Amino acid sequence: MKTGGAGCGIFSMDFGERTLRACAGWLFTDSVSGKGEIVMALNKSNLLIRDYGNIRHILRDIYIFGCFSRDDFVEMGISGRKYDNEQRRINAYLPQGFIRKRRVGRKVLQYCCPDWLNGPKNHLAETYRNKSFTLLDILSYFYVQQILYRYGVMTLPQLLARLPDASGEVCFTKDNLRVKLEELQEAGLILAEKEGRNVFYSVNRDLWEGFSDGELQDICDYLEFLENVLPIEMPFYFLRRKIKLYLSCERHRNTEEKRPFFFRQNHLFQLLDNGILLDILRAVRKRRYLTVRMYPGGNEFTVLPVRVVHDSIYGRQYLHCYDESVRRVRELRLDRLAEVRDGESAGPEQYEDAVLRCEAGRECWSISGVNNGLTQVEILFRSGAGKERVLLNRLRREGHGGKIEILEEGVYRYTILVRDPVEMVPWIRSFGEQAQVAGSGEYRIERRIAGNWRKALDKYEALS
Repeated sequence: MKTGGAGCGIFSMDFGERTLRACAGWLFTDSVSGKGEIVMALNKSNLLIRDYGNIRHILRDIYIFGCFSRDDFVEMGISGRKYDNEQRRINAYLPQGFIRKRRVGRKVLQYCCPDWLNGPKNHLAETYRNKSFTLLDILSYFYVQQILYRYGVMTLPQLLARLPDASGEVCFTKDNLRVKLEELQEAGLILAEKEGRNVFYSVNRDLWEGFSDGELQDICDYLEFLENVLPIEMPFYFLRRKIKLYLSCERHRNTEEKRPFFFRQNHLFQLLDNGILLDILRAVRKRRYLTVRMYPGGNEFTVLPVRVVHDSIYGRQYLHCYDESVRRVRELRLDRLAEVRDGESAGPEQYEDAVLRCEAGRECWSISGVNNGLTQVEILFRSGAGKERVLLNRLRREGHGGKIEILEEGVYRYTILVRDPVEMVPWIRSFGEQAQVAGSGEYRIERRIAGNWRKALDKYEALS
């Protein structure tokens, strides 16, 4: 089927085949008759995603951990029937084989199996991008642009006469069609021009026709970079996917070339929290209170958000906020927030007080201990012959601005003031025998690290 030049040039192939079958099961024909030109065999389906809350948590636990069974999710507060329904929805939007099962005792555990060899593909985005449409949205999206592309400029009554009678569930009327036309116009997919009392609709021009194939590929590469370095990645993912579809369908160009970027830490699951993160950032910008609901448990409380902290190594994101009811700073993991609701605006004094209290978080190694006092940590680093520059570059890059002193050739003393030295343990361990903790106050993290090594030796008998 020919794809017209509406918006980014793609409409009939914007949804994947599995998505289409899950939603409606399309069948397009080329008959010349009015209502018969687009025929759809509509399957009654309950797979449209309207409530993304449960899907977000199920997907995250399966993707990251892969050790939860159906009974575990029931214990978390998701009913067995709800879990089964959400599983069917999830599987309708993900490629076959992406979610797999394994049996451990009597439990059946689900886990994700990404294809890392051919480059990371964020299949989770397919569930997120399909979370808010209805059957009427899909029908109007496809039908209206297909009809306008074939017949040119039309009025609302003319469009309504061409639309097929899809099913008993969905019926186009002047009122709901007018709303959908306004939405398509707002999205830039169609144009509307008023002449007298009539409004004439037409397909928008091809926005990408002035770009060469190489320029569009360069834009895709840039969007892929932004998608992996900015907090909100969904818009860049959507646009990059749209341009690639355009290149494939309109320009007949293969877009499966080798990807130009490979990120050391590529936390694709963060995309699941984009909606909540966007609401938080808006509240921070407007200096408004937020009511947050936690998962699991459903506890609610009101906080004044100050900033979002991103852990680039482990992929966790945290909200630094002030809870006036208990007069303390909170550090809330975004993946444990089921819902955030906008509240009233904070006064200048309340906001300045919250920012001042959260300033202590800048002296945390990551996020923990914002209410603690400062402790000095001292570490001795030893580099192998010829590897001094590598070690120093890493300390300067990852050392959070700590002080580095050269004691002798290949030996360096690193000191820093932090709120919770225990947070530094994974980073220190990653240096292996090159790092030796010389002091950490009452936290004694050198003992914790030694205990970690002893447990590893007991389990593996040797460490290479």
